[in-house]
Amino acid sequence: MRKPNGFSLLEIAVVLSIIGAIFALAAPRIFDKKSETRRVFRDFIVAGKDLKSRAKLDGSTYRLAFDLNEKEPTWWVEKSTKKVMLDKAKIEELQEQFKKNNGKPEEGAPPPDFAMDTTIFKKRQQLPEGYKFVLVESGTADVIYREGLAYIHFFPQGLIETSALQIEDPKKNIWTLIYNPLTGHLDVIPEAKLLKDLSR
Repeated sequence: MRKPNGFSLLEIAVVLSIIGAIFALAAPRIFDKKSETRRVFRDFIVAGKDLKSRAKLDGSTYRLAFDLNEKEPTWWVEKSTKKVMLDKAKIEELQEQFKKNNGKPEEGAPPPDFAMDTTIFKKRQQLPEGYKFVLVESGTADVIYREGLAYIHFFPQGLIETSALQIEDPKKNIWTLIYNPLTGHLDVIPEAKLLKDLSR
């Protein structure tokens, strides 16, 4: 007969084995930064698939917008407010206004061609601590952005702007993300690559 206020060795062993099993499942997520990296990629995969479909269904141009600020790297979704044509000069003009006005719209300026869209993400997405955007390359505009604002466009025809996005993780590894212009599939390359490197 065991005392009513004690635990048997078997009960203690069962409890310890349950705790051990929970820790074994949770430990990789707690200690492995790769899971954080996968989450970052997953957000871009989801956004890309969704925007490709929405652009085609709505007959509107969408874009991923990136603030390449090293201290607060953020990104969000924008939708065109009217029919737009991609214009390298106009994008560069927006870059200059963004720098001059510290990210705020210029007073008295005409309505922008794009406005923030909150159907996928309710607010700007911030990269986790230690992550940063290295560059965004636009093959369409033939330009590489390392600071300021940058964009990846999703067109009503179901096509995506040829582009490359580089992200650096806390261990200083650089990852290149490339949307397939036709299928919308996101390719993740575990090194720094430019579009010209991939066309060889």
